[in-house]
Amino acid sequence: MKITKRVSDLLNEQFYNELYAAHIYFAISASMRLTPYQGVAKWMRMQAKEEMEHADKIYEYLVERGVQFKASDIRKPETDVFASPLDGFKAAYEHELKVTAQIEKICDAAEEDKDRVTCDFLAWFLKEQVEEENNTFQFVRALEFAGDDKKLVMGVDSWAGKRAE
Repeated sequence: MKITKRVSDLLNEQFYNELYAAHIYFAISASMRLTPYQGVAKWMRMQAKEEMEHADKIYEYLVERGVQFKASDIRKPETDVFASPLDGFKAAYEHELKVTAQIEKICDAAEEDKDRVTCDFLAWFLKEQVEEENNTFQFVRALEFAGDDKKLVMGVDSWAGKRAE
């Protein structure tokens, strides 16, 4: 079965949505590199690389299914300055919620078009989104708890910096 134009257009769009997510994570990382929060900077940079891997998965899937890849622009993030680790993780969490909605939209289209192969492909992304929403939310919650306590914030930063490469 061939992928319908609607689903292939959405997958092409999602390729760029994943690169946009990487762009956001790189912006947060770069902003944190200018602060004492090097653990958060590391976590965000690693997440940016992971988002690029997600884009690559979509690219490979499109090519394997014989779909024309469509070149497009990558939007600039709304901001590239984040005042604190909490601001960065809040932005990340909010963006992950948007990505989940984007993936669900493609799933809905694939289901409506009875494209079970694409539904199966997207199942991995849905599971990944559960993990990514949870990870970013855990940091938001920890940083909100830490408040203005610099020792607690540095503890969260240390936790973020322990992310395995």
